[in-house]
Amino acid sequence: MLIYYFDDTKRFAYTDVIADDETIPTNATTVAPVNADGTGMYAPSWSGTEWVSMTKEEFDKEFAQQQRPDNVPAVTPVEKKEAQQMLTVAKLQADVDALKKSQEQGAAILATLMEQQANNAKEAN
Repeated sequence: MLIYYFDDTKRFAYTDVIADDETIPTNATTVAPVNADGTGMYAPSWSGTEWVSMTKEEFDKEFAQQQRPDNVPAVTPVEKKEAQQMLTVAKLQADVDALKKSQEQGAAILATLMEQQANNAKEAN
């Protein structure tokens, strides 16, 4: 049987499965912590007979996480544009490096072919 544990503050803690003939612990229930329509609850707490959900506003207030530390300034449009330009320059540099490598490989192949052609011409004479 699936049971739902709550902590000392009666807030939902975790689920577990126990045998059907086992006694349900005093800090657990078989009542699922969901709304009547089957949707999940915000930090549900056990009232003794049912789970009670926080409102979204209460949940957001209690569990809100700061998106950016206070000491980190927001990125300005100019800084964003500069970062995009740096990425563009880095990509272009990578493309140039790839072209140089390709050109070097082509030159090496051409040198090998010319050497083979010269050897073939010598052998033919």
